[in-house]
Amino acid sequence: QESALATAPSTELAMELTRELGLPPMVAGSTIKISQLKHDNHAGARYQGEISVTTGRREGHGMYMYPNPYFTYEGQWLDGKKHGQGRLSFSDGGFHEGSFVEGEIVGDGTRQWADGTSYTGQFLNGLKHGSGVYTNADGTHYDGGWEHGRYSGEGALTLPSGAKYKGGFRAHKFHGHGELVEAQVGRTYVGAFEAGIFEGQGELRERGGAFTYSGQFRRGMMAGQGEGADTQAGITYKGEWSNGSPVPCAATWDLGVVGAEDSYVPMAEYLKAEAAAQLSSADDKKKQDKGKKVDPKKFPSGQPDDNAPDTPELRLIIGQVLPQVALRLLSPDGRRLTAESGRRFRVTVYKERKVPAKDDPNEAEVLRRPVRFDDRRETYLDPLDEPPPGKAPPASGKASPAPPRTPNIEEPAQEVREGDEAREGVIGEGGETVLGGSEEWFLPVHLQPAIYWLRVEDTTELAPDSSWKRLRALEAPFRVASADAT
Repeated sequence: QESALATAPSTELAMELTRELGLPPMVAGSTIKISQLKHDNHAGARYQGEISVTTGRREGHGMYMYPNPYFTYEGQWLDGKKHGQGRLSFSDGGFHEGSFVEGEIVGDGTRQWADGTSYTGQFLNGLKHGSGVYTNADGTHYDGGWEHGRYSGEGALTLPSGAKYKGGFRAHKFHGHGELVEAQVGRTYVGAFEAGIFEGQGELRERGGAFTYSGQFRRGMMAGQGEGADTQAGITYKGEWSNGSPVPCAATWDLGVVGAEDSYVPMAEYLKAEAAAQLSSADDKKKQDKGKKVDPKKFPSGQPDDNAPDTPELRLIIGQVLPQVALRLLSPDGRRLTAESGRRFRVTVYKERKVPAKDDPNEAEVLRRPVRFDDRRETYLDPLDEPPPGKAPPASGKASPAPPRTPNIEEPAQEVREGDEAREGVIGEGGETVLGGSEEWFLPVHLQPAIYWLRVEDTTELAPDSSWKRLRALEAPFRVASADAT
């Protein structure tokens, strides 16, 4: 019968169907509903619904069961094709419901997958295209533009990790201007993207804001001109960056002349040999070979300075304040680093003493005896110099400190400031700060002329993943002289 209906003229077909169904002639229209119509060219397919009495093709509303039982369509038809609103169901529980055009999924619709993943929005030829909302069973959520099944245009994306992005997309990747928030790792980026990575101008916050950067990016890394700050450590760097790090990085400390480029460090390196010789005990010195006698005022170190570098020397005077000294940062190639500021430091002064080792008296160990800044005591006896119990102290001599003043019995003795073992500070703008020059840097009057050491220690609190590294301590020997020796 299907074959006969397909070949009969339209008028005869309408009349025959009318007679078979027992309908009055005026009821017959352009379509007619049939049940379980088989198709010779669709082996195993079934159709239940309306067909055109003119063409014999599916038209109007109907349900089509495909030869592949995975698919079933119920909805509107036109000229034998899915056209209009309909629902394409899948045997696994998924479906697409929405608009169809000439057999293709086009226009607004909803696609549901068996695992609960869904998309509601616009389609073109079966692909997500236009704008729509996609929710994946794994937690991915996207609301925005689409192009041929990929994120495109403006949109907002939430990933299973909890990361959120809002901004431009192209070909399923971040592209253009956008904001990426990765709360799980404490990172936020606002700026330009290209093919899914940071590229161009942007602002980055990491470790919950402990690190911030504003500047240029290349291939996902901080590169080019930018300003970065470790807010936890207090360090700021404004200048060139490469591969996520400032270039150059601070490599070491320098002590120099204020207002000039000259450094005290070369002379300090030269004095290390003299500092080592100073450790020799009085008995050791007697055993040394006698050399050429020199004027101690001309050569305070006790030897000619023919090999000394032609650089300034830092000299300190007993009972006076530390002279102003520029504390600077140097790059790996020894140049001044002016781009960094905020690094913290601690300054101490000490004198080395060689004493018998506790474990083996025949061996010696070197102890560092601290010098206290702003120590106003007129005398001080190092515990190392205290006589053993039962022994009288050594007789006074030229080098012995003046005895302490006897306070008036009727008046309470005034408390004398004992000073502080260290001074702390922060590197300022331009990678430099000034030490000394004020009363808080006063050197005690009870010091003895000798070689002392000035130590600068990096005390910046740096996280393990910080862009900056802690600097090694600078230890520089220098001469301390009495006021009358100058």
